[in-house]
Amino acid sequence: MLIRAFALFLLTASFVAAEELPALYDVAGVASDDVLNVRTRPMAGANIIGTLAHDAQSVEVVEIEGDWGRVNVDEGSGWASMAYLHPLPESAMPDAPRLRCFGTEPFWSLNVTQSGAAILSTPEGSDRAFTVGNWQTASARPEPFAMLGTGQGENITLVVGQEICSDGMSDNLFGLDGTIVIGGYLNEVLSGCCSVQVE
Repeated sequence: MLIRAFALFLLTASFVAAEELPALYDVAGVASDDVLNVRTRPMAGANIIGTLAHDAQSVEVVEIEGDWGRVNVDEGSGWASMAYLHPLPESAMPDAPRLRCFGTEPFWSLNVTQSGAAILSTPEGSDRAFTVGNWQTASARPEPFAMLGTGQGENITLVVGQEICSDGMSDNLFGLDGTIVIGGYLNEVLSGCCSVQVE
């Protein structure tokens, strides 16, 4: 009975943690003349692949393993000690005020702003603006998240799921995958990754 209760606790804890990621964190507790190391694996003895400044802000953590969080540095993904990463409130889905989605082949990016706008950009054409509503989820499910919007003669649907996602161009990993469906003059479906870290 005790083992079953403990297993249920672990399952519940991991489910709650998964729901809160990806999210933004600030580096704190690192001396001003030092850096926070980012390592190849979630362990202190693993090789260092990059660093975060002692005062780095809005660092996106996409998954947690033990006391370590996966973050992106340069063109790679590695692990930093969560002891020096402090969460920013309301930075995880669906409360994240802004969101950036992107994909390759074809290249595209979508920026969702705090003001209820979404701007779709591609290298081939001019930006397309949409007015979007609030995030919604299916009945009795925590995710995926869906956002509906309209533009000039077009409708847009953005569906975002919590899943580790590769952009296909770098070794970075992201905590959300995204699919955009646009209906209007042309019907389009775009697929890629999303991030709550907006540059």
